[in-house]
Amino acid sequence: MKKFLWIFISTLMFLVAALNFFIYQYRLNDTFNRTRQRLISIASNVVLSIDAQEVLKIPLEQRSEGTPEYLAIYYKLEEIKNKNLPFVKYIYIMTTTVKPGILQYVVDADPVPQIITARCPTSLPGDKYDARQLPEMLEAYNAPTADRKITTDAWGTFISGYAPIRDTTGVTIAILGVDSDGTSIQIMQKSTKTRGIIVLFTGLLFIISFTTLIKYH
Repeated sequence: MKKFLWIFISTLMFLVAALNFFIYQYRLNDTFNRTRQRLISIASNVVLSIDAQEVLKIPLEQRSEGTPEYLAIYYKLEEIKNKNLPFVKYIYIMTTTVKPGILQYVVDADPVPQIITARCPTSLPGDKYDARQLPEMLEAYNAPTADRKITTDAWGTFISGYAPIRDTTGVTIAILGVDSDGTSIQIMQKSTKTRGIIVLFTGLLFIISFTTLIKYH
């Protein structure tokens, strides 16, 4: 009788843990997908208000930060970012370099960190950014997209959406990026992993209990 009771308890533990895991996994996927779609939507709408010719006028040098061409787009991006706070943390425009996968900033609504040190990155015109590990950022030259996983760089932990900025002939001359803080989703991912381990443990417990009962029954 005690053996049957132990199997019942281990089975119940497994079912509860599995149900909890699948519910949490569903919530995680839903939150991640909704975040991606919202970022794609914001990026796609913002590029409609960006004049590609004005972007091309900005020299890719740090001293361009104070030029009228730079400031006109900077204030536009800053206004859009402020309207979408706290969801949007950073919004910026990047273009290619001669090196595949290496992009460079054109305009960023937050070009410098709050505390500037020699090791702090900046995103002033011409500053380089290594996007070789971010396939979605590079895909944005073809169509609007968003990260399929949380990314972490010197600026923080994010999920980002992107859209191409095209000239009147349809040629992509730059991309626009929108970053949202990915910390909360990252915490959910870690929690889901923990729940998966619990499911595995309780599953093994059930198998051991059931095997023991069959063996000695």
